[in-house]
Amino acid sequence: MNKFIHSNINFLLKRFGLILQKSEDEWERDAFAKLYESRITQVPPSRIHPAEGVVFSKDRALQLHALLSSYLEKVVSPVPLHILYYTSTPSHQKAYEEVITIFLNKFLFIKQSSNNSFRDNLITLLDSVLAENVFFLVDDVLFINNFDVRDFAKFNTDKIVPSLRMGLNLKKCYPVQKEQPLPELISCAGSDEDKIFWKWNQGIYDWSYPLSVDGHFFSTQEIAAMTKLILFSAPNTYEDQLQKFRRFFLIRMGVGYKKSKIVNIPCNKVQKENKNICGNTHQNYLLEQWLKGYQMDYRSLYGFSNISAHQEIPFEFIKRY
Repeated sequence: MNKFIHSNINFLLKRFGLILQKSEDEWERDAFAKLYESRITQVPPSRIHPAEGVVFSKDRALQLHALLSSYLEKVVSPVPLHILYYTSTPSHQKAYEEVITIFLNKFLFIKQSSNNSFRDNLITLLDSVLAENVFFLVDDVLFINNFDVRDFAKFNTDKIVPSLRMGLNLKKCYPVQKEQPLPELISCAGSDEDKIFWKWNQGIYDWSYPLSVDGHFFSTQEIAAMTKLILFSAPNTYEDQLQKFRRFFLIRMGVGYKKSKIVNIPCNKVQKENKNICGNTHQNYLLEQWLKGYQMDYRSLYGFSNISAHQEIPFEFIKRY
């Protein structure tokens, strides 16, 4: 371990409010030190954008189109989005090429080099982000309420994890199919009336899950350092592996809005990395609708009052404009 880092380890412990015991494994000790190193390495933040976004997508052109459309329509002062995508068939690739044409010069599309290159491509992408903060989205998310990215720029991501998906409307945790009580809310002087604050270590289920790739904001330097310390092959295993750092984030506060800004519509599953539950609308059926010239009628879901961060919401198709 670098002598400078070793001599300043007490500063790191104080920053995270944690004490590592002698029994902690070597990986965690090394990870802890490298996180500290990432925080003391000064990288001039971008003065152009308060944050940048990363979107994960695979074989879901129709859903990705809905997400990007809702982003442009519901997000005030939108910031750059980097779409890291993969297609498994020529038909899916054709659909993505049509989406890319629709959003030409509005977003940066990055195709995975191969089925096994997700980790390398993501690390390269994160290293290219200039903004101080970065947020993640997945392609089955939809923006349903107005949001100004500058609203979250004022929060220190060393101490707070801002979330687009949390809100007082959430009463159920979809992945575990259980009712979900609200956490004890914290009053913060000078905060806007539409904001809510809580401590991640005092919530349960979604209210105790700060390391989500569904609309959570992080320090770019910190998330990049964490990403390089773990092994993963897809967005799901990436999120799973990020939980190795969960203890460092549970002690932080969460901030969101009284009503969720986004909702995840899990109508299908395009990976086999886990056994997450989902709806039964196959992605190939949605591909057929897209190739016939249809799109999701995403605007009909604006203002929807979801009761879970993930919710199987029925949607209709309309002809593309």
